[in-house]
Amino acid sequence: MGEKFTRRSALGLIGATTTAAACARPLETPPYEGVVAFNHGVASGDPRDDGMIIWTRVTPDRAGAVPVRWIVARNRELSDVVKSGVVQATEARDYTLKIDVRGLRPGAPYFYGFRAGDQHSTVGKARTLPRGDLNKLTLGVVSCASYTHGFFNAYEALAAREDIDAVVHLGDYIYEYGLAGYGGDTALQLGRVPEPEIELNSLQDYRRRHAQYKTDADLQAAHAAAPWIVVWDDHEVANDSWVAGAENHNADEGEWANRKRAALQAYYEWMPIREPEQGRAFEAINRSFRFGDLATLVMLETRLLARTQPFDYETQLPLKMTRWNFANPSAPVALRPTEPDVPGQRLLPTVFEEIGGQLVPLYDWRRTGPALADPAQLPRGFHFSADLEALNALLNAPERALLGQAQEQWFAQELAQSKARGDVWQIVGNQIVMAPVAAPDLSQTPAALAQQLDALRPGVSRLFDLTREPIPMNVDAWDGYPAVRARVLAAMRQAGGNTIVVSGDSHTAWANELNDAQGRVAVEFGATSVTSPSDAQYFEPIGIPFSAGVRARNPHVKYTDGVDRGFLVLTLTRTQANAEFVSVSTVADKNYQTRRTAAFNVAADAGAGIGPLTPA
Repeated sequence: MGEKFTRRSALGLIGATTTAAACARPLETPPYEGVVAFNHGVASGDPRDDGMIIWTRVTPDRAGAVPVRWIVARNRELSDVVKSGVVQATEARDYTLKIDVRGLRPGAPYFYGFRAGDQHSTVGKARTLPRGDLNKLTLGVVSCASYTHGFFNAYEALAAREDIDAVVHLGDYIYEYGLAGYGGDTALQLGRVPEPEIELNSLQDYRRRHAQYKTDADLQAAHAAAPWIVVWDDHEVANDSWVAGAENHNADEGEWANRKRAALQAYYEWMPIREPEQGRAFEAINRSFRFGDLATLVMLETRLLARTQPFDYETQLPLKMTRWNFANPSAPVALRPTEPDVPGQRLLPTVFEEIGGQLVPLYDWRRTGPALADPAQLPRGFHFSADLEALNALLNAPERALLGQAQEQWFAQELAQSKARGDVWQIVGNQIVMAPVAAPDLSQTPAALAQQLDALRPGVSRLFDLTREPIPMNVDAWDGYPAVRARVLAAMRQAGGNTIVVSGDSHTAWANELNDAQGRVAVEFGATSVTSPSDAQYFEPIGIPFSAGVRARNPHVKYTDGVDRGFLVLTLTRTQANAEFVSVSTVADKNYQTRRTAAFNVAADAGAGIGPLTPA
């Protein structure tokens, strides 16, 4: 949908709109004695078949309320007005404005803008959701935009497309780190220093970071080009967050509840999202959107509403263990698996020795004891091994939650209702990769390459031995909550529709088949990041084939690309879905090219489950 937007046209709209509006003057702009500016663009979001949210932010030169006129019209000049009103921008909401416009026609394009004093905002374009028959829908899918890691070329390229009906943002819209944190070195090189320069903690901190992001012309253009449907991931608050904390939140940073509340308040102020209805939890942004009879988009919340603490490999990964009889402390004896327990025995990690390419357990204390003296510095030729059985038992513990019971029930109902209405597609938007993904086997990485990688990510090569076993690559994703995933896949199976999951967070492009005991139940397309680097981006430039290793160990992973930055375009028709992966050649410079790195089709097969995933 829409007209072509470029960086130049987005910036030029300020002058163009001012001239046109001054000639037409269909509505009076409320008087304001001070000087005001629209520095942060406009945005629309959460479309309905009769309306949408429109957003902007004013920057006044003095304290006090600013009267702002909002306008929704049929033309870009905002002279053919269909809805308008005057609202007050106040300091209480950081001078941001959100209008829930209603009473519009379904499936219709509209333009919108704002006026205050003698200033006019840029003009945005949006479309309400259609009703009834719909033959085609095109969604742009994006995630993970670290300001410090590069330029938002992906947003600019997405805005330039003329076929995007709505943008689905799957989280990590901002990052909370300061200049001394993630991406700080790159920020200095590119002149993209975060504001404030400290790690975010207070309401004012989060507001300033949102404000900085929305001064970016490329992001402004993407917002102005189409309505957005958004959900947060972890970095809108803090890394690897969950209900009661986050990996990146320490005791000296105050109460977690206060930090979370501040971050979410800023998010609701600065994003074009409809806020939860009265009586719903502040974190409850799971919601759904119906695009005619073609598709239902179900947006999940997997971070702050119900998630139990993510599993931590560094402190919790179970290793294969051996029982030792310490009756003679100077010469302990290993107990073999068939031998009974003895009083005073001790359970210690099994030390394996590599012999002829095979790992053989050491049961000689004269060699095992010195190797265990400092497990972090295991001598060359000796290895530990992950205990997959124990790991699976821990991850499948019944108390581990991701969505929460209420959201799981709601999700199942949404799928069932979509199918019962006759919708062709059920699209699930969620932050994290749903498919099980075992880590690639990196145990045979040459020492020279391991040393190069350690220079980039200190200590990472110590984990290589553990990847001899197919341990989950990322237990902060759905792999950390397999019992919940099984229930969600069962809900998809029972609904019997055509389910496509779109995911973010991993900074990697994915095309995965989601299977249960009966076979394929859905497919998943993961969007790569706008700028944030992935694991593969560290491994592959020095010659470690990380992506190929992932595919080799995971046959249901049909495509993965962690090197390229960009976005996903998902196009739905009544017979098939097409996923197009688009990349930008660089995020380190504003001179770049775009290319299609891969594309896949999924055949709709109503009544018998989703069709095959095939290269386009």
